[in-house]
Amino acid sequence: MRTTRLVTATAAALVCLGTLSACGPENGGQDVSSPAAQATTPDTNPTKPSGSDKGIPDKAWMDTKSIPMDESYHYTPLAANAKQLSGAVAFKGMELCRAAVAKDDEPLFTGAAAAKSEVGFGGDRWAAQQTLLFHGDPTRSSGTKQSTNLAQARLTEAVKNCAKSAPGATVKVDSAPEAPYFAAVLTVPQADGSTVTLHEYVVSDGGVVSELSVWATTKAGAQPKDAWKAPEDKYVGTGMSAPMCEALPGCDGH
Repeated sequence: MRTTRLVTATAAALVCLGTLSACGPENGGQDVSSPAAQATTPDTNPTKPSGSDKGIPDKAWMDTKSIPMDESYHYTPLAANAKQLSGAVAFKGMELCRAAVAKDDEPLFTGAAAAKSEVGFGGDRWAAQQTLLFHGDPTRSSGTKQSTNLAQARLTEAVKNCAKSAPGATVKVDSAPEAPYFAAVLTVPQADGSTVTLHEYVVSDGGVVSELSVWATTKAGAQPKDAWKAPEDKYVGTGMSAPMCEALPGCDGH
């Protein structure tokens, strides 16, 4: 009986040597369920993690159904086109208005995480871009909330004053001063003689600033190819703030 047990044990050991997966982890004996093994696993999707140190999460982006003109265009999901950003964020409204970020303000536009996503057709048909800037959880630092508020204020001021930085531009602010969102319509002449028509939306909450820009570029005096169709501004604002507050810490959703 003792001889039989010894032969059986020896046979089992030979099977284990031939096929490690039958008797232990496939990674050369390292237990992948251990914290040490998990720490060495690379993150292949920087937009997916929920933390601020690894990028803007997929679920922070607004549903395209809340974007103006989606009824006609059926935009691609924003998360699918998201690009993580580094350094000072260039918001679309400021770019079109040629309002450069002041050197002293660069820290306000450089957060813990930032990303942008553009969808649409371009040219004289409407394109849309959402930009998200996350400074961090304001419940841990009052300075985070101050930076967020200042970044949002600098952005909306630049849009309101577009005619000063982009001669010939027109600005019509549609949102009330007390509204929890900013909405405006701009026309901005370009150097090549064309004109950009821009619908600009901005919300901020907690440590997050979100911009939605929807624009079309036409020859001077012409109108965009497709007539403008949009939900009420307040619904666009809610569509921007709800997902970002669900995905990122420190938002209260108001």
